[in-house]
Amino acid sequence: MKYCVLYPEAKNVHLIKDVGMLAYKLNKLYNVDSCVACYNNDKYEYLESEVKGLKIHFIERKHKHFINIFKYLKKEARNIDVLQIFHVTFKSVVYAFLYKFFNKKGTIFLKLDCSNELVVKLQNLKFFERIILNSYFKKVDIIGVEQEDIFEKFQNILPTYKGKLLNVSNGLDFDKSIFEKDVDYSTKENIIITVGRIGSPEKSMDILINAFKDINKEIRSNWKLIFVGPIDEKFKGYIKEFFSKYAGEKKYIEFKGPIYNRTELFEEYRKAKIFCLTSEYESFAFSLIEAGAFGDVIVSTDVGIASEIIKNSNGELIPFKDSKVLTEILTKMIKSNELKIFGESTEKFVRKKYSWNKITEILYKKITEIRGKSVND
Repeated sequence: MKYCVLYPEAKNVHLIKDVGMLAYKLNKLYNVDSCVACYNNDKYEYLESEVKGLKIHFIERKHKHFINIFKYLKKEARNIDVLQIFHVTFKSVVYAFLYKFFNKKGTIFLKLDCSNELVVKLQNLKFFERIILNSYFKKVDIIGVEQEDIFEKFQNILPTYKGKLLNVSNGLDFDKSIFEKDVDYSTKENIIITVGRIGSPEKSMDILINAFKDINKEIRSNWKLIFVGPIDEKFKGYIKEFFSKYAGEKKYIEFKGPIYNRTELFEEYRKAKIFCLTSEYESFAFSLIEAGAFGDVIVSTDVGIASEIIKNSNGELIPFKDSKVLTEILTKMIKSNELKIFGESTEKFVRKKYSWNKITEILYKKITEIRGKSVND
C-alpha cells in the first residue's frame, strides 16, 4: 500500500507532528510505503534522526500553486492508494477533487485540526457553502477528528458522514529513548513551566506572570516559574517593565527562550511539577501531552485536549484571563500533598491514550476495512 501526505508547506519540524508521524508509523509498524509530498522548503534532518524510512516527494515549483498540484497528482495519483490531506479549506477541497479525478479508487484521509470554532462554523454554513462541504465530504473516505468532545459534536452535526468519522488524535512516539526512563517524581523540582510563543496575545502569559507574583511569598518561596519559547518583541518590553517594577521577582521567574533540541525540552518537562497553559484558544495544544507524558500536573484554560487529560480530577481548568482565580488554583496546587498522585495519573493516562503506535493502529484498521483488506494482510 502506498500512502502519501499532501502538505506542500511541510518543513522539517512538521515531520515529527501529524504531517509526518502517521505516515512514518504506518511504514514502521505495517510496512506501508509512505511519503510526504511538499515543496523543497527545508533541510529535513529528521528524515535520518526521527522518522527514518519516511520518504519526501518534492513537488516541482514551476508554476502557480494549483497548477503545480495538478501536475503532481496527474503524474502520481494512480500510484497513491491513500492520500492524507488536512483541514476544511479551499486548497484541501481542490486536492480532494483532483486526486479522485485521477484515481477514482483511491482513499482520502482528511485530518481535521479542529476546535469548537470549526463546529460553530459548520453549524452556521450558508446554503451554497453547505453544498460545497457535502461535495467535499463525499469525496473523503475518512474524517479524522482529534478531540473526543468535538468528535461527539461532529457525529451530531454531520450525521450523514457518521460512518466516516474517526477519532484520530495527535500523539508522542514512546518508542524513543527519551521515554524509556520512567518519571521519578521524587527528583522533580518546585517548578511551574509553560511552553509556547511567549507574549502572543492569545496566550495571555502576562496573566500567568501576575498570578504567580500574587501568590503569597511564603507559600512560593522555593518555587520558580519558567517560560520556554521564543519571546515576542513587544512582550520583551512588558518583561523589562515588570522586572523594573518587581525586581525581586527575577529570583523566581525565568525566561529560557526557545529550546529546539527536543531532548533538552523534554528534560525541562521532566523537572517541572506543574504545567500551566493560559491560552484563549488552541486547536490541540501539543504541549499538554508533552508535559503530561512527563508527569506534569496540568493547569489550563479549557482549550485543546485539556479537559480530556484532567477528567480524573488530576488537574485544574481555569477561566481565560482571570489572574485572581489562577493565583488561587496555583496556590492550591503548590500547597497540595497530592501533586505526586496527580502527576502519576496524568503520565499514565497520556502514555496510554496519546501513543502514535495506538493512534496509527486505529487509522490502519479503518483504512484496511475501507480498502477491503484485513489488518494482517
